[in-house]
Amino acid sequence: MTTHFVVTVQNLRRHLHRFFSIGTAWIIAVGLLFLAPVFNPATALADDTGNWYLDDGSGHQLGAVLFERSDINAPSGLRLRLNAETAGLTLDHVRPMVMSDGGQQAWSLDNRSLELLGAASGAIPVGSSQYDAGCLNPIPADGMAMRITVPSSAGDLTFALAPGQVQTIHSLSEACAN
Repeated sequence: MTTHFVVTVQNLRRHLHRFFSIGTAWIIAVGLLFLAPVFNPATALADDTGNWYLDDGSGHQLGAVLFERSDINAPSGLRLRLNAETAGLTLDHVRPMVMSDGGQQAWSLDNRSLELLGAASGAIPVGSSQYDAGCLNPIPADGMAMRITVPSSAGDLTFALAPGQVQTIHSLSEACAN
């Protein structure tokens, strides 16, 4: 009987060891799956290289996309497309957006919202606007605090740009000048 008990205890240990080894592996795998987006450098770069979320601190949020336009039916170049993330906020389709670096320099970016039309008889989405962001002259200084002022139904909204966003604008303007 003692031998049978020892064999049973050894089998139980073996099964428990196997169970906990597999269970631990699953816990680690699931943990990595949930933590990967937090530590993924590509996600962090996306915020700085062209897909931005802007918040003015007063309840107005915008999604922003910086991209190269290469349509044969419109002038090519760098564009900044803004999309209202706040319900009921409409963006102006005529007035320019102003980018400034704290009082020393200001750039007026032409409103190119007409490029958002899918067809000649279509309507521009009220929550979107698009601006010509190519070749800022003079080139914005690297490391300066910058902000954009966007005309909207709630008045002119001012958004501070993050350091990575400023670096992107500086780099693209510098590349355009060369």
